[in-house]
Amino acid sequence: MFLNDAHAFLLGEWRAGAARGHHRCVGITLGTGVGSAFAVDGDVRRTGPGVPPRGRVDLLREGGRPLEDWVSRRAILARYGGDEPDGSLDVREIADRARAGERRARHVFDETFTTLGTVLAPCLRAFDATALVVGGAMAASWDLIRPALRAGLGDTPVTLRAGALGENATLIGAAAYVT
Repeated sequence: MFLNDAHAFLLGEWRAGAARGHHRCVGITLGTGVGSAFAVDGDVRRTGPGVPPRGRVDLLREGGRPLEDWVSRRAILARYGGDEPDGSLDVREIADRARAGERRARHVFDETFTTLGTVLAPCLRAFDATALVVGGAMAASWDLIRPALRAGLGDTPVTLRAGALGENATLIGAAAYVT
């Protein structure tokens, strides 16, 4: 069976990182798009209560549009409306601007990750997840992502954590998968 990067990420974090000790957990990877994995005791689930089709949250929709129209590198750049003529602006620079107090940049992060939380909340509740672990390139902006994601999740009873293993999570998860 094929193991994608989001599955490997969550298995690594379950085995030795931020999801360790959690019976039912969900992993989200944020970068060019949104990757996802749902697991019970280290077993990846692609179907079942709360699990979106094929276990992929990128197939979910919000406001009639695919989730990645809201939560992705492309969506953040479009929403921010970069003003650099050479196209050098990226999510990292928008995050830096938000940290520096720029309201437009902060609004983009808040809107993006509140939307993600709102879309994920029903899945997490139905799956009975106890942990949501976030990784991927955008996780470097955890200080901006966490409050908005928590706001979108509302009273969903889930522990919210950034991945603890960095790039090693996928390696550890892939090794765990084949053993």
